[in-house]
Parts: sequence; structure tokens; C-alpha cells
Amino acid sequence: MVSRRRIVLLVSLGLVVTLTVVAAVAVFVLTQSGWGQDKVRQLIQRQLASSVHGKVYLGRVTGSYLTSVTVDSLEIRDTEDSLFVASGPLTVEYDPRDLLDKRLLFNHVDVQHPTVYLRQHENYDWNFQRIF
Repeated sequence: MVSRRRIVLLVSLGLVVTLTVVAAVAVFVLTQSGWGQDKVRQLIQRQLASSVHGKVYLGRVTGSYLTSVTVDSLEIRDTEDSLFVASGPLTVEYDPRDLLDKRLLFNHVDVQHPTVYLRQHENYDWNFQRIF
């Protein structure tokens, strides 16, 4: 006869293994499938757009997501649709513990083909002051 304690242990172990497998599949779907990468790109773009007065375009987002992300292209425009920042591939490396602490601290940033336009308006405001 199997003791009740052993049954509870086996059922608990089965639930933990099942939840771990489901979490691993979810992470894989979100980070490695085209659909998941597009959802991550939309999430990042919404977060950037909420802090920018203007338009933000974010290209394809790839990477491991645990320690680094590569963005195919980035473009930020002001409210008059004038270009402020544009770049080619942009790779950032980070420690995932910083994300859990709700902060962005990059260990390494690689920006290829960056373009920055600084413009002063008639009232002496700079475009970056209006955008951010």
C-alpha cells in the first residue's frame, strides 16, 4: 500500500515538472518564434513611444532576451516628423537581474551607423528637449 504522504509528494512533483515545462515552452514561443519576437517588438516600441513626444519606429528584434537583444533599426522623430535619431543594428547586453529590479543597466552597447540630428527651433528650444 502506498502511503498518502508519498502520493502527495508524487502529485506535487508532477505539478512542478509540468509548470516548469509550460514556462519553458512559453519562453521559447515568446523569444524564438516570429510571432513572439513581433509581440516583444511591439511591447518595447509601446514603452519607448510612451516616453517620447513624437514617433518611434523599431525594426525586427532578435537575440537571446535573457542577456542581450539586437534591434535591426531604430528611428525617433519629433512631432513635426523631423528625424532626431536613426541607427542600423543596435545590440545591447545586460544582466537579467537588473530587469527584475526594474532598471535598465547595459553592460555593452553596439550601435552601427548612428545618425543624430540636433536642431534648435526659433524659440531656442532644442529638438531633444521637445522629444523627451
